[in-house]
Amino acid sequence: MTMLKPGKMNEIADQMLSTQMQIIAFQEIRRKRHGQIKKNKYSLYYSCSQQRMGQLGTGFMARKEVEKNIMSFTPISERICILRLKGKFYNTTLINVHAPTEEKMEEEKDKYYDDLQKVYDRLLKHDSVMILGNVNAKTG
Repeated sequence: MTMLKPGKMNEIADQMLSTQMQIIAFQEIRRKRHGQIKKNKYSLYYSCSQQRMGQLGTGFMARKEVEKNIMSFTPISERICILRLKGKFYNTTLINVHAPTEEKMEEEKDKYYDDLQKVYDRLLKHDSVMILGNVNAKTG
């Protein structure tokens, strides 16, 4: 599913709004660069390739009611982004990832895991941390 198709973002938002989901993590957003798209009932935060459109990209869709709790959005690369949320007793950091598959070049995999480690090492130690997304695990 590509979010570049006309109406796809609204279709996904309608699905989110018809449930109790507050935030959705996406991979394969396939936009260009990084940014935020604000709509009446939700916002999309995305981190994609700086040079090309149509590949990779991570991001979050959040309901309008949640936005008051969003402390920051940090785009790292087309494979990693961070959303930090204010909580009542502690804050939560969501790391959205899209790991390279085993078939990718070793340099690309090494860069991804180095970037992820650097991101994790810079997090505030008192935050609750969730790493979510597509880790491209294989079995067998």
